[in-house]
Amino acid sequence: MKFKVSHLSILAVLLTGISSNVNAVEQNKLDVFYYSLSDQYISSFKEQLDSVAKEQNLTLETYDANNDAGTQELQIASTLSNHQTKIINLVQPVITDEVIENCKKEDSRLVFFNRQPDLNMLDGFAKAWYVEGDSMQAGQLQAEMVDNYIKKHPEVDRNKDGRISTILLTGPQDHQATYLRTTTVINELSGKYNNIDIKAKLNGEFDSFKARGELENFIIHNGVDQVELIICNNDAMALGALSVINNEGFNTGDKTKNYIPVFGIDAIEPALKAIEENKLEGTLVNDTKEQVKVILKLATSKETDNKKLEKELKLKISKNGTVYVPYTRVIKKN
Repeated sequence: MKFKVSHLSILAVLLTGISSNVNAVEQNKLDVFYYSLSDQYISSFKEQLDSVAKEQNLTLETYDANNDAGTQELQIASTLSNHQTKIINLVQPVITDEVIENCKKEDSRLVFFNRQPDLNMLDGFAKAWYVEGDSMQAGQLQAEMVDNYIKKHPEVDRNKDGRISTILLTGPQDHQATYLRTTTVINELSGKYNNIDIKAKLNGEFDSFKARGELENFIIHNGVDQVELIICNNDAMALGALSVINNEGFNTGDKTKNYIPVFGIDAIEPALKAIEENKLEGTLVNDTKEQVKVILKLATSKETDNKKLEKELKLKISKNGTVYVPYTRVIKKN
């Protein structure tokens, strides 16, 4: 959806006269824009970013858009004249082109993270990058966790119909991580099993409350016996699902009875606690600390040559400036 009025364009024009008189900003002052700090993962990401920035003597000016794209447009526009690097967790990718064009005019470095911008636009600016966990790898590792569980636990087919009734809880449909995590885990499992029965793909929007409502509605209409495996695009939704099946008498801490394996991604603290308590089966470490280090390196470096930056980061940078940070698995060893 394109906004009727471009706040970025308007403020860019208004601030042109001011910006021409501003000296180049020191690299130790950075502007950080979050799509919503009410998101558990994003909130924990901020804590990690703040911590590492403090260690590196960096000053961060933080903005929370509260999941409102218009608000984020205004927040970014208000900082265009300061020449500071912009670190952006987009509400929507629709403003990518204007953000990049205005940062070009101000010659400001730009690092997107977590929510994918328009990569075609990213390719046209040498001082712009996108840092994210490798969502395709996340789907592969999640499929491996599910595969290992099914092999060890044939009783996962509780109703003994020869099928494994599976619920998928997915993130926003326009989010690249949703697509990659979902399609990869399905493709990987389908290649190994012909009895994975996808009963529903429920859009939980990466949100615990939304996921809970979606799964509750499914169970009301279909019954909990149609839920034998739950695969979630992130931990917030896994925890929402867990609260629903807890209310149905499942996953209360004894994995030998009334247990539905639930898998998430992100390794947030409540999810790790649930794994330790035998309530959640597994998750993946979305290596926030490593992502933060990469983001801050790209934000503060004077280097724009990606080949040279690759050597410093020890990670591959694609032609369009995308950097993927690997995941690792977390399961409880019984």
